[in-house]
Amino acid sequence: MLKLIEPEPQVWERFVSGVVEAEERSHSILRRWSRAVALGAKAAGPAHSEGVTDAELRSRRESLTERCVDAVQLVSRLATETSASAFRAVLSDAEGVVVLARGGAGASLHSADTSRLVEGASWAESTRGTNAIGTAIAEGEPVAVVGRAHLEERNHGLVCYAAPIRDPFGELVAVLDVSGAVTQADPLLEALVLASAHAAEQSLRLRSYEEMLMGGRRSLEAQLSGFPSLLVEAPGVVRQVSADAAARLGQSPSSVMGRPVEKVLPLSWTALVEAALSGKQCRVSGMRLHPVPHFDARGRPLALAVFLERDVPRARVAEPLPSSFDRLVGSDPVLQETKQRAARVARSPLPVLLLAETGTGKELLARAIHDASGTASGPFLAINCGAMPAGLLEAELFGYAPGAFTGALAAGSKGKLGAADGGTLFLDEIGEMPEQLQALLLRVLDDGHYFRLGETRPRESRFRLISATCRDLPALVEAGKFRRDLYYRIRGAVLSLPPLRRRTDKVELSRALVENIAQAQRGEVPPLSPETERLIEAHSWPGNVRELKSALAHALALADEGEPLAPEHLPGDVAEPSGAAATNEGGGRKAAEARALKDAMAAASGNLSEAARRLGVARSTLYRMLSRHGLA
Repeated sequence: MLKLIEPEPQVWERFVSGVVEAEERSHSILRRWSRAVALGAKAAGPAHSEGVTDAELRSRRESLTERCVDAVQLVSRLATETSASAFRAVLSDAEGVVVLARGGAGASLHSADTSRLVEGASWAESTRGTNAIGTAIAEGEPVAVVGRAHLEERNHGLVCYAAPIRDPFGELVAVLDVSGAVTQADPLLEALVLASAHAAEQSLRLRSYEEMLMGGRRSLEAQLSGFPSLLVEAPGVVRQVSADAAARLGQSPSSVMGRPVEKVLPLSWTALVEAALSGKQCRVSGMRLHPVPHFDARGRPLALAVFLERDVPRARVAEPLPSSFDRLVGSDPVLQETKQRAARVARSPLPVLLLAETGTGKELLARAIHDASGTASGPFLAINCGAMPAGLLEAELFGYAPGAFTGALAAGSKGKLGAADGGTLFLDEIGEMPEQLQALLLRVLDDGHYFRLGETRPRESRFRLISATCRDLPALVEAGKFRRDLYYRIRGAVLSLPPLRRRTDKVELSRALVENIAQAQRGEVPPLSPETERLIEAHSWPGNVRELKSALAHALALADEGEPLAPEHLPGDVAEPSGAAATNEGGGRKAAEARALKDAMAAASGNLSEAARRLGVARSTLYRMLSRHGLA
């Protein structure tokens, strides 16, 4: 606590008269008096009583007691504990206006009233000069002002102890002060004020957690148990550390707890918040950090759950992938990199956000992550948020009580949330989720509790969340159509799948799909003709892998048993060449087929068997093609 005491009885008189001696100019109390005078304060005090109206006082008191719920009890308790020495306990807001005043008796009370230690009075330095409340606000730390250290002469008979009260983000909320006769100065009062202010700050912190999570901070701590992790609270203090995380940091848990985060990782609170909000990777001391933000009721980051993962050097040979990723066929480098990242992410508890176009295999990747995760023994539940209206989606997701609405099942429904307990929930097209459901989902993700429709009893579900969307979520957030706090909550690890038009393994994928479709139909697996392969490479595939699979199934249905899949077997829109190939002979599929026939016949010198071989079709198919183009 900063303690301000006048060094000599005559210093104040010399300061007021303007004849301060040279060696006194650097004294700390003179610097503070000079600051107050520069702000407009006077040693004689303000010309008239400085304060607020009754209506404004009520407004300020309601605002402060709403934020600092225990304020009234805190001030009353302080007044009771200091009653023997006749001190007055007051609480001011962040601007120095006294909103609560309790206690004080006899001469001490008279002194307090004379000094305007009453509700509604302003004690800012600009008004009342150097004093415990105003100086605590200006200095940002606890302050004791004793006797003639006050700038105002009328306050020279007071000793005042004040301590700021800050919210979890370091923002000044109030100032707690006890004041009384200077003859009653007691060092124990310093400790009492400091302890009371600390208790008020802890109450503010716990209340913020209660607003954020059902179950409060303990619920969040329980979610972190079992993983190498840190719980870092605003404005950057480590409040919890797992044994594994401490071991990776090379420190004991006790040496980490309560320390500033930059002394532990080392990364500042601001840097960690920026990383959490931007999705940037953090690497320190051979570790990769995954900070996940948790927001208070006003949307501010109250705490970060920081998961620690050993950093994998990029030059290292890729680890063998779990077999669950075999279902994503292809050798495309971008796809392979996504599978490698997904396999690493699968081992962590992080939520996953898949960004990819429709039809690229988002659900396949989500299932692969689930099967490679610690929740593989649990269920995998998927729901498309854009495939049903809001009311039906809420019932499908949260479940409902028996008879909750017309048409409800007599036994009710536990919904996808209840069914996914202990497993993975896959929310496809989450960007289409109605805004009213976004708030409900955020609550579930924060503390695991939810309510079925028509019920008042909370239920609990613990699951791994994987979300997917083809929408631009940051743009939706900026437009106010998707909750910012939900976006940061679901965006733990971000993965993307390349669209088919950008993949380098389209033919390889096509062959694998043909094999799967043919085996499912218990038929022979036919090859792809060279011309078909060229068309597959040239097509833009707006429907991605889903469109390719449909086109190949169409070709298999039209081709004869064992016959290579030719362009004529593909759907018309696929067989239409794109770009320069469609410029001559009228363009389109018919022109491309005619050119291919002429080229093959010329190269085979009219030998039909050789021409069929070059085209990759059966001889019977070649006859039909020649007839169709009048070349028989």
